[in-house]
Amino acid sequence: MLIAPVAYIACIVSYMVHGGTRLRGHDIGPTGKTVARNLKRLRGNVTLRELQERLRSVGHEISASGIQKIEAGVRRVDVDDLVALAVVLGVNPNALLFPKSLDEPVAVTGADPADLTRVWEWADGITPIDGDVGSDDYVRGLRPDFIPAGNSKIGPVTFEDLNLRVDELSAIIKTLVDQNAAKEQSGDGND
Repeated sequence: MLIAPVAYIACIVSYMVHGGTRLRGHDIGPTGKTVARNLKRLRGNVTLRELQERLRSVGHEISASGIQKIEAGVRRVDVDDLVALAVVLGVNPNALLFPKSLDEPVAVTGADPADLTRVWEWADGITPIDGDVGSDDYVRGLRPDFIPAGNSKIGPVTFEDLNLRVDELSAIIKTLVDQNAAKEQSGDGND
C-alpha cells in the first residue's frame, strides 16, 4: 500500500473543504501595499534591470518582472526580499515597511495605529504600537542587552536636518490643529 505524503493530503483536504477553489495564500495587506508604494518611490530612476542586478550582487534573486509585480501590489514580499531590497536601496527595512508622508494611508497589518508618528515610534522601538509608554518590558525585549535603547549614536546634525525635522513637525502640528478644529466644529470637542 502506498501512503501519500502528508502535504499532498493536506492540499487535497483544503481543496475539498473550500469547494474546489484553490487557495493561494492571503491577499496583500496594508503593510504589503505600503511596501509596494515605498519600493517604487525609493527605486526612483533605478531601472528594474539595474535593481535586479543589485539584488543578484548581494546573493538574492528577484527578476525585473518580479520587482514590477511587487510595485504593482501583485506579488508578496517575504522577509528575505524585504531585507535584500533595503540593503541594495541603501535604507533600513522600516523605510520600506511604513509610510513616509502624512499624505499616505497609515495602515499596519495586525494593528490599528492612531497616527504616523505612533507607527514610527513603534518601529524605532520607542513605544508599543498601542501607546503604553510606561512598559519597561517592551524596551527590554527589543534589543540584545549590549545595545542601548533609543538613539545611541548621535552624530552631527546639519542645518538641513533640522529644517527637515521642523517641516515634519509642522505638518504633524497642522494635522492635529485641523483635527481639533473639525472636532470642535462637529461639537465633539472637550470644553
